[in-house]
Amino acid sequence: MWEFPNARVEQDPAKELTKVLRSAYNLRLRAKRQVPELGVVQHAYTHFKITVHAFAVELISDSKVENLKWIALKDLSDYPMGKTDRQIANIIKG
Repeated sequence: MWEFPNARVEQDPAKELTKVLRSAYNLRLRAKRQVPELGVVQHAYTHFKITVHAFAVELISDSKVENLKWIALKDLSDYPMGKTDRQIANIIKG
């Protein structure tokens, strides 16, 4: 299943965003002083809950990670994804 780059953060997601994504995916991102939050998605599984903060950032350099692929926004609906990522896709598409 396809998913957006993501990582767990313990503090303020906007402040930790670029650091955790660089560590997890080797992506260099540029975030403005105030990172624009696209939305918050909450989801409950049978034994835990998650809160996902979605942000828009600028990609400075791409990673050569084997399982990382960028797709066009118009093609998001063609990719299978979980409920949380589908909600984020719908936020992005407006």
